[in-house]
Amino acid sequence: MTPAIPTRGIVLTLFVWCALTAAKSHISEPPYIEPAFTTVPRTSPAGAPLFETETIQLTDSVLRKLKTTPSTAKYAQQFIFDNDKPPNSTRRKGFCKTYPGDHDWPSNPTWDVFDNLLGRGALIPTVPIAAPCYDSKWGPKNEVKCGDVTARFNTPYLHEGDPTSIMFPIYQGRTCMPGNPTVDCTLGGFPQFVVNATTVAQVQLALNFARNNNLRLVVKNTGHDYLGKSTGAGALSIWTNNNKQIEFLLNYQGDGYAGPAMKVGAGVTVREVYAAAEKNGVSALGGISPSVGFSGGYFAGGGHTPLSGLYGMAADHIMAINLVTASGHFMTASARSNPDLYWALRGGGGGTYGVVTSVVVRVHPKVPVTVAKFSFETSQNVSDEAFWLAVRKYYELHIPFTNAGTYSFYFIFNRKETTNGELRFQMQPFFAPNHTIESYNALTKPLFDTLKSLSIPVTFTKNVTYYGSYYPAYMDSWGNNMFPVGTVKTMAGNRILPRGHFQDAAKLNATLEVLKQHVDNGFHLGGYHQAPRNRANVDNAVSTAWREAVSFLIFGSRPVPDNGTVADMQTATDELIDEILKPWKDLAPPSQYGGSYLNEAAVMEPGWQHSFYGLKYEKMLEIKQRWDPRGLFYGPTAVGSEEWEVRDGDRGVQTQDGRLCHV
Repeated sequence: MTPAIPTRGIVLTLFVWCALTAAKSHISEPPYIEPAFTTVPRTSPAGAPLFETETIQLTDSVLRKLKTTPSTAKYAQQFIFDNDKPPNSTRRKGFCKTYPGDHDWPSNPTWDVFDNLLGRGALIPTVPIAAPCYDSKWGPKNEVKCGDVTARFNTPYLHEGDPTSIMFPIYQGRTCMPGNPTVDCTLGGFPQFVVNATTVAQVQLALNFARNNNLRLVVKNTGHDYLGKSTGAGALSIWTNNNKQIEFLLNYQGDGYAGPAMKVGAGVTVREVYAAAEKNGVSALGGISPSVGFSGGYFAGGGHTPLSGLYGMAADHIMAINLVTASGHFMTASARSNPDLYWALRGGGGGTYGVVTSVVVRVHPKVPVTVAKFSFETSQNVSDEAFWLAVRKYYELHIPFTNAGTYSFYFIFNRKETTNGELRFQMQPFFAPNHTIESYNALTKPLFDTLKSLSIPVTFTKNVTYYGSYYPAYMDSWGNNMFPVGTVKTMAGNRILPRGHFQDAAKLNATLEVLKQHVDNGFHLGGYHQAPRNRANVDNAVSTAWREAVSFLIFGSRPVPDNGTVADMQTATDELIDEILKPWKDLAPPSQYGGSYLNEAAVMEPGWQHSFYGLKYEKMLEIKQRWDPRGLFYGPTAVGSEEWEVRDGDRGVQTQDGRLCHV
């Protein structure tokens, strides 16, 4: 029996395999070796049966068979579990992960055997998504295919459906980019091979093979990642995106909770979770970008959500997590099963403690929502002073707005970015769960009264609209939008501002002064008002900054051209860190419950440990070292990553195009 692979995965694998065969890939066609797995019962301590793909596992009995089968006996040690904790001396200074071309890089026959044990075709040699735009080792330039990739390069689904492509290529190293003939098409920061992992056994085989051969390991779900955690030069990658299982559990019985829940596979996106919740008459917590992988970095980063004012962070509602840990063993993390791991996985960062195969998440009653979109700006009749007084009023209302459970997504644009050189405030949208039009109007009346008193015209790009449930409100607000990705032009950073900065008059004045100076310096920002707090009254690794937040601001560097030099990139990096982020960090340091959301952060931010993870970082690091003593899981700015460095040379910003070495 061959492990079950979804149709999407079969089509993709066959396409890539045929292309590589035509290009004379070094993977040969050895005699058939039976895939390494067995089927286990569906019972699980997670409180919900295993998915069928989770019952397909690697076990000690399967490994014993590998050791006694002539065709696999000499390779069996490369796939065994890790049962022994290594002494600290094994982490010697300068120790590097095995890299292509090293004498201990696995041989071609070894890769062949690995592919057979996975189920032939599940191991995919990387072909950069823009390879058709170049004459390269993957074949001659193909104008038609290149045109298609170029046209869709800024859409998330192109990258989500590819085994290795990521949505923010600056951190991959900008290799093999479409429409940029000044660079070559090489693997660069892309992994060497990818496992299209649709079963637990395939995840286990990949983890064991990487660990036992000292290979760098990365995990990619959708590739929606601002820091390059889903890619890495010379790595073996585990691609989880084809695990699209969703099961609604009407009467879930978990640790301390009984009620409706959903079990969600590793590859399910936020929009797919929302659609399933709507179908079953409930509401689920998720982010605003529809292409984000729910069971990957989203909940692992805490998971801020438009429903945070009612229920808090998405991680607070994860009841159980099925995963494969660094030892290669499949297990469940919950309040009763491996509670330390359960604590860390909920908010302690993705790609850090294991490879998640599914989660059980608590869901909530259907929630009505009222939504509006509006903007105001300077003009011949509206002065800068009036504009900033209106913005001040909006900031003064953050406390009552968040106390009322509402959420916003807005932009403030500087003069250089608008048609007529105006300053513009653009609400996209004001999102009010559990509010009627009447209660929304009453809540926002002080803001619109101020705008009227200042003689500032307001343009409504979406009239105040009431929705009977969350999903249609979400789709009209964000789900039907195509968030642009694939760009190499801008690097992001952010800051979470605590409640105290909006309650204390002096701190509010300081906040508004930094905001005004930021815009006067020619930068724009995107912002949210939201207050997740700890509404579920749980203990987990969610950053202490989120527990005090009422404002979350996202910034971007000045654009760097596609053919920008190292000096251009360094200038943009320095400007982002020193001129854009530093004033906000000085304003709200971690000691005052300021911080940064770790999934939309600046990869070069100094002191990221406490900015990204809050005041609990040391506990997370202790758990990381307990569960991953060999440092198998690495990601830039992930817990424990300070023990490693990517030797990518001088790029102007940290990329993943280089050898990974211990420091």
